[in-house]
Amino acid sequence: ALTRSLRDIETLLQTKNYEQAEIRLKALLQENPGDARLLFTLGQTASLWARDTTDDDLQSQRLNRALANYRLATQAAAPETDKALLSRAHEAMGRILAFLERNDEAIKEFEAAIKLGEVTGGAYKDAMEGKRKLAQP
Repeated sequence: ALTRSLRDIETLLQTKNYEQAEIRLKALLQENPGDARLLFTLGQTASLWARDTTDDDLQSQRLNRALANYRLATQAAAPETDKALLSRAHEAMGRILAFLERNDEAIKEFEAAIKLGEVTGGAYKDAMEGKRKLAQP
């Protein structure tokens, strides 16, 4: 049931219905507290919503909310079974931190994703690219 709900939320994200996606995710989180997939998807929702926001303050709020949810997801994830989620969360945090010009923190997140290696569904290549871009003068 949770997987089906997450698929429905993916559809909401594809149609840029971020507010409804966030409402559904928060309700699911009430039923499944601390679920790493839900926390990750909440981070993803806030990040995508921020990308489509032109108001700087609102964008900053959403990016910080995304960071917080990605951090919670990495804390809730099981390192043995959730490597792809961990990889994607660390890479996403790196990307957000780089955008916010918090480069030292961004590099640490990219390195955390890289350290996990090339896992199926992970973000190894994106993390390598993100780190490479930050290393350029």
